Amino acid sequence: MFSHSFLVYGEMLLYEFDIDTKLVNFTGTTVEALAIGDQIPAPTIEARVGDVLRATFHNRLDVSASVHWHGVLLPDDQDGVPFLNTQPIAPGQSFTFEFPIIQTGTYWYHSHSDLQVQRGIYGAIILREKDQPPNSIQDEIVLFSDWTDEDPGSVLSNLKKDKDHYAYKKNSVQSWDKVLANGGRAIRNRFSQSFTRMGPMDLADIAYDRFLANGKSENKLIVNDINAEQILLRLINGSTSSYFDVEYAGGPMTIIAADGQDVEPIRVKRLRMSTAETYDVLVRVSAEASFELRATSFDGSGFSSTFVGAGDRVYAPDVPAPNLFLMEARDMAMGIDMMTTPEHQGAAEAMPKSDDKGMEAAMVEVIAHMTDYQHLVATASTVLPIQRDWRQIDLTLSGNMERYVWSFNGATLREDDQILIRKGENVRIILYNSTMMHHPLHLHGHFFRVVNQHGDRSPLKHTVNVPPMGTVVIEFDANEEKDWLFHCHNQYHMKTGMTRVISYEETSTYDADTARVIQPYLRWFNHSKLDVQSNFLDLDYSLSDERHGFQLEADSNFVDSYEIEATYTYYFSRFFSTFAGVERRKHEEQASTSYAIAGFNYTLPLLIDSEWRVDDEGEFRVELESELQFTRRLGFDWRWNTDNEYRYRLKYNMSKRWAFTLNSDSEYGDGVGMQYLF
Repeated sequence: MFSHSFLVYGEMLLYEFDIDTKLVNFTGTTVEALAIGDQIPAPTIEARVGDVLRATFHNRLDVSASVHWHGVLLPDDQDGVPFLNTQPIAPGQSFTFEFPIIQTGTYWYHSHSDLQVQRGIYGAIILREKDQPPNSIQDEIVLFSDWTDEDPGSVLSNLKKDKDHYAYKKNSVQSWDKVLANGGRAIRNRFSQSFTRMGPMDLADIAYDRFLANGKSENKLIVNDINAEQILLRLINGSTSSYFDVEYAGGPMTIIAADGQDVEPIRVKRLRMSTAETYDVLVRVSAEASFELRATSFDGSGFSSTFVGAGDRVYAPDVPAPNLFLMEARDMAMGIDMMTTPEHQGAAEAMPKSDDKGMEAAMVEVIAHMTDYQHLVATASTVLPIQRDWRQIDLTLSGNMERYVWSFNGATLREDDQILIRKGENVRIILYNSTMMHHPLHLHGHFFRVVNQHGDRSPLKHTVNVPPMGTVVIEFDANEEKDWLFHCHNQYHMKTGMTRVISYEETSTYDADTARVIQPYLRWFNHSKLDVQSNFLDLDYSLSDERHGFQLEADSNFVDSYEIEATYTYYFSRFFSTFAGVERRKHEEQASTSYAIAGFNYTLPLLIDSEWRVDDEGEFRVELESELQFTRRLGFDWRWNTDNEYRYRLKYNMSKRWAFTLNSDSEYGDGVGMQYLF
């Protein structure tokens, strides 16, 4: 059902929409999505400074929904985070937001419930000057997003089960044949990473089926005035977890605003857009050409196209796929990507001055590839009031792909949920990323300075990318009240723990009851496999959350030998955990025996997993195991312990779940069979 009305009563703007399911076909397969106003993206909401926006949403779903106004300054109770500051919109219920418009710029609105952004609940909101001239330059919205036909809950489960699940789909498995093919530097990188216990890196967690611009893989924008020399594009990265490299075939783009805030005009050939950011750019247009605006996923797995104008098509250049084997941590921290063809992304190149009289940035230099914020300059001073107390907060971005847990300072939202500040302070947050993934961090209800080389005129933003092994400093005026969310805007990272609540001490309403209900994503995931071999049967079942795990391991030769082990594990960190449990075993004609066991697991250099255990009879044992991926499908894993027990296995991955195996086991002999992941 679709319901939409737009009326103007003086300065009161009224919007009304349904939130409902919608059948879509982006890939050739029809699946159920979610939509506001029966549209993906949702209808654009527009207002002017001085207006009061009243927006009513009717939830026609059978689950709760929500709407967050990303980057919009508004009262705490209108922010739209379920239970924290706004009640969720229950099934069959409605909610009306009402707040004054006090800013201009390009922003967006989206669900803050579960993973509904991935399914289609997002749209643009454009806030204009109160008296914007009627003959202003034409402006158009280009809202980028990512799409998978797979249910987002299943995506998260797969990420929990197998860190390489989507690497197979993207053909980005970090196998040794590719390492060797890339030569000495790639080999050194692999060994260096392994010695520091870092696994092979990737730039994106998920293999998406499509990348969209305004809800289409290929989109068209019409230039209204055939004599126009330029138009304004309002670029919004409304994706769930994707970064985009954006390039325009008509020449350099001139950035005039970032996250809705004006910046000194700068010209860029290619622009890196982190998840949840917005940029306003001026682009050249022509009556004789239709220029492509291409947004390429930053892992090189696909792109969307938007053609501007009605003439002959002019295509943007292909963006070379990153060569992951040549990338080092320092490359990623500096924003430098090793591509398959040479290019100096961060450098500026000499270009002739633009002849477009409307262009304010007729400068010689053009940034070849802007991947960070060092070139952004605010149009006025952003220095915070100097006669104030300062509060400094140090946050280390932590987590790993192995168990897919993401956090701040090694703790998830459930373990360390609140950061306290006081109204009237200046707050400085130092963000250090200890992981090999990029993290786009968003602060609700505030703009912060991203401290860069321009000092007093460091730019204001609401979302900032923190690159792998990189450090970013942000500062903001603590001028609000109550409670505001601060989180990674990669929805899958947010849902697995990389979130905090920033609370004003004097007015916070955050309590134990709220803490319990804002964490619905905390649930148990299984990571299990079954081996059916000619010489044995082996079940390895694991159920865990971010700290706790229960494991059941059982194997048998089908006749007279078996081992069963049941343990509880507590994960202290990515590299260290402790366990305790029981083991029962029987070998051929011997009687079965049972033991209590306890010990710890520790990851050694070269990514060798070690288990150190003792049983109730004082018997001590060390076990080592690891794996190697020879090719995209062919792998090898091994296990050996100080009782001289071993198992070697050659594995050919037939699909993401099924593998054909050859094995040699110290107790069960040699055999062949199948392995199933579930």
